[in-house]
Amino acid sequence: MGDCLVYLMRGLPSCGKSHTARTLVASGGGVVLETDEFFYTQVGTDPTQYDYSESLLPTARLWNFDRFQEAVGRGVSPIVVDRGNGLNIETQQYARHAVAHGYQVELREPESPWWQEIRLQLEDKHSKQKSLRAWAERLAEMSRTTHRVPAQTILRWMAAWQADLTIDDILRFQTTHDLKLGGKRS
Repeated sequence: MGDCLVYLMRGLPSCGKSHTARTLVASGGGVVLETDEFFYTQVGTDPTQYDYSESLLPTARLWNFDRFQEAVGRGVSPIVVDRGNGLNIETQQYARHAVAHGYQVELREPESPWWQEIRLQLEDKHSKQKSLRAWAERLAEMSRTTHRVPAQTILRWMAAWQADLTIDDILRFQTTHDLKLGGKRS
């Protein structure tokens, strides 16, 4: 399985993650797994309607991870995990599972021109706060017809953005709880 590949998409809402994800599997054989798909296909009766419910988010995350495990078990490649994929326990879960099953794991970001501009600003986010606030408003507006992510949420994600994040960082990530336990992982 050494040639199998998982791409972890990372980026902000409405920056082109899903478009880039689809291009990564366009040659066939791969699959895009998006947590948000749960709110289209598993909630409500209209699969074209995004029926988001914050109370269902943990269920949606488990649903997507179950689909990921099943795809890994079948040896599907590439697998594109289309979610924010920052430095958090959920992203680590995907990365660790993939590595444990012989997959190569890569971080990918959107290829849209506006994401390239935003990404540069995020590298110097302390001096670019006014511009990033404007981008957060614009991205919130762009997401109004799909995922309806508020500008305040986008600003929070911008504040937490790590421009130099690596797969090794994700694999070694420890929560505050882990650190209180002396860095031990179960």
